Parts: sequence; C-alpha cells; structure tokens
Amino acid sequence: MQPKTWGAIYFLILLADLLIILCDIPYARYVTKPLLMILLGCYCWWQAGGLYHPVRNFIFMAIIFSWWGDVFLLFGDFFIPGLISFLLAHILYTSYFIWVKPKPKVGYREWIAALLILAYAGFFVRFLYPHLGALMPAVIAYTAVITIMLLSAVFAFSVHGAQWGRLCVGGATLFVISDSILATEKFYMSFPGSSLLVMLTYGLAQWMIVEGSVKYLKTVK
Repeated sequence: MQPKTWGAIYFLILLADLLIILCDIPYARYVTKPLLMILLGCYCWWQAGGLYHPVRNFIFMAIIFSWWGDVFLLFGDFFIPGLISFLLAHILYTSYFIWVKPKPKVGYREWIAALLILAYAGFFVRFLYPHLGALMPAVIAYTAVITIMLLSAVFAFSVHGAQWGRLCVGGATLFVISDSILATEKFYMSFPGSSLLVMLTYGLAQWMIVEGSVKYLKTVK
C-alpha cells in the first residue's frame, strides 16, 4: 500500500471520528478512535520498519502506548491508566527527540520559544491548580513531561529547520494544545466544540510527529 493511501485512510477515519463526536454517537467511537493508532502504526512500520535506525523503535512504542491511552480514555473509569499510557508515549517521543542527530545551533528563536513554552506550562498549571484535587500531583507530572517533550522537539529540530523538523515541532505543539483542551474540559469546564478540538488537534499531532520522524529517518545514512 502506498504512503498516500495510508494517509488518506488515516484522515478518513479521523474525519469519521470527528463526525461521530459531532453527531453524538459515542459507541461508534469504540471502532474509529482505536483504529487511528493502528493505521498510524502500520504506516510507520511500512515506511521505517526496514530502516536500520534503532531510534525508530521509540516512535513505534509511542504509538503503541498512545493506542492504549486512546482505549483507556474511551472508558470514563480508566482516566489514570490512560494518563499513564500517554505519559509513557510522551517520554518515548522525548527520547526520540533527544537521540536524533540534527541538533541545529540554538539561536534566539529557540530560546524565545522555550521561554514561551515554560511560561505557558506555568500559567496552565496555575490556572487548573484549584480544580485538580487529588489528581494534582499526576497532572503536574504530566504537564512537566509534555512540556519537556515539546522543548526537546524544538531543540532537536529548531523552529525554522527542514520540513521534517517543522512537522515534528508542529505536531508536538498540537499535542500540548490537545492535552490542554482535554484537561480544561475535564477539570474546569467543557465548552462547545471542545471534544472536536481535542480529537482534531490530537489526530493531526500524532500524524505530524510520525510523518516528520519518518521523513527524517529516511535522510539518515
């Protein structure tokens, strides 16, 4: 199957999942949501499975843990296992970003981006702090991990590097946005379209990170 075909199927399933959310047919999501990471994993294996770059395994494992996170979060009583699954996925993505080779020279753009990311993380934790209750340590730990994930992407590829780097940084940014909306919805208040935004940004984030990573790995000799 051609890469464009995998991409077309992935985005069709993502669109179907968004329509299911919009039409409020929750049980149909037991099919569409878990299918997304299965398709992404197959695409990643099709593209990078034969490449001799051990760091690709970080991406494969991150997709697997993301799949577990998706499955757990479909059930309201399994929020903590879902949180742990995505925590591990972010650690694996971070490991990938730390081990990749580009590491461009750090300039003022990267330092400005890093300061903005840290400021946002601090503001967001402060915003949710009164509403977290017993989950406060878990949410703070998760925020720290996903912040480090985004910072590691910025310093691995820079904010103005090659296309694959921009995809990875953009995907990591969308992941932070998706998790921020999800946390706001769970701990503070939901708002019209919040679930759609969570899934849209999440689906795009995963695809961009994997697509950027695969493109990068194909350039490494």
